Amino acid sequence: MNIPFESWYAAISHRYSQRSFNGQKLSNESLERLENLCEEFRPFRGARASFVRAPLKGVFKGIVGSYGMIKNAPHLAAFIGDTSFPEVQEATGYLGEGVILEATSMGLQTCWIGGFFRHEVLEQILELEENEKILAITPVGYGVSMKSTRDKVMSYAIRSHRRKSLENLLTNSNIELPSWSRTALEAARLAPSAANRQPWRFTVDADSITVSTGRVRGVSRISSRLDCGIAMLHLELGAKVQNKEGSWELLSAPYVAKYSTS
Repeated sequence: MNIPFESWYAAISHRYSQRSFNGQKLSNESLERLENLCEEFRPFRGARASFVRAPLKGVFKGIVGSYGMIKNAPHLAAFIGDTSFPEVQEATGYLGEGVILEATSMGLQTCWIGGFFRHEVLEQILELEENEKILAITPVGYGVSMKSTRDKVMSYAIRSHRRKSLENLLTNSNIELPSWSRTALEAARLAPSAANRQPWRFTVDADSITVSTGRVRGVSRISSRLDCGIAMLHLELGAKVQNKEGSWELLSAPYVAKYSTS
């Protein structure tokens, strides 16, 4: 499928992690839209998404990292990876963020959850193939207290402030950045990550950007390569709004992927 890059890029500044939901179920039209996206959006091998309409009692367990408890979420999306593929983590991160940005563009709230859910409950609902594993999920619904436009702008500004500076994320910080790559990198810089660890690093050339993993500590349940997959999608969206079409080449550790525009 063709990525709706303009609406997804716009959603980057509105996405935030939501823990409490009002329990209201989505309309059939919205449910079908998200289900179709999960079915059709499979940009890399070894990763897929599945939308769950069914009641979710027992899926979320206790405190979700620093986020608190997930309450009254009416639906969820599960991000499933085939662990026989070496690139499964980055592929799943990229895919999952696409679902999350689509939900955000629809006025819905979400929250990346990588470890604090009951796999066995979801596995009773989902049909997993051999070697498949649920790597992450997100609740989907309407938040209890909807943020005002001003609050969203302030939240965006705060998130930007808490992120590492672009210079600290570049492996070749002395390079003069082309305008398209700066937009792409700023979008990637704002990608969500486990405990806000921001594990990605970028090497910039005139016609390409290479994503690699930096050294991270303190988060054991979520792969830093999954985080980098999220940043990959943000990076591509930033490039596309600057009319820079490109393609990804997945790489071996410690590199993750290379986005080339030539």
